[in-house]
Amino acid sequence: MSNSAPFTILEIRTNDGLSLRSWQSKGDPEKKTFIFFHGNAGNAADRMPTMEVLLQAGHSVVLAEYRGYGGNPGKPSEDKLIMDARLLMDEIIKQGVNEQDIILMGRSLGTGVATFLATEYDVAALILISAYSSLPEIAAEYYPFFPVSLLMRDRFNNLDRIKNITAPLLIFHGEMDRIIPLLYGLKVYDAAQVKKEFIRLPGLGHNNLDMDQINLHVLKKLRLWAQAS
Repeated sequence: MSNSAPFTILEIRTNDGLSLRSWQSKGDPEKKTFIFFHGNAGNAADRMPTMEVLLQAGHSVVLAEYRGYGGNPGKPSEDKLIMDARLLMDEIIKQGVNEQDIILMGRSLGTGVATFLATEYDVAALILISAYSSLPEIAAEYYPFFPVSLLMRDRFNNLDRIKNITAPLLIFHGEMDRIIPLLYGLKVYDAAQVKKEFIRLPGLGHNNLDMDQINLHVLKKLRLWAQAS
């Protein structure tokens, strides 16, 4: 039985009049707050069990939900997801959480949102799981004879944006990932100019990652970084 705080609804009102619901579990205010941006499949509520390691360690966790996902209204696009993510960040800061006490965490599609926020906010760390260089480059992997780079509206160019972050960076990637091959995560890692680490996950692909093990590694790394500072 979990002793961690339950998740409650965190609602924001967007600039275009939508009411979007994310999920929040408040822990020890002296510990870092994690904001997690999920991948394309499923919704934020599905990720609640995968955050148990962080919750048991006393951290606050926010599971960001996108427009068009998890029962939220609206149609997702790069510009809209970024706009909504800014509002969510600002809401957490209004609650009294300092930027420097926030850890941004993104998986797959969510790495694009988390990376963008890390260019605008002075956060404690950026954690990326199954990161891609840009959506057009990934699409070109599957459609090499189609000009997707010219036609895709939503680009989420992590490769360019990662050069502008200042927070420490931790990237996890399954070595057997066939959706976003390891190569693309390494490209993002190589482009970053901050304290960083790349963790290969042997034998794992895109959809079978062990989030408990990833989060245990995250907590260990945060302790080491804190001791070194």
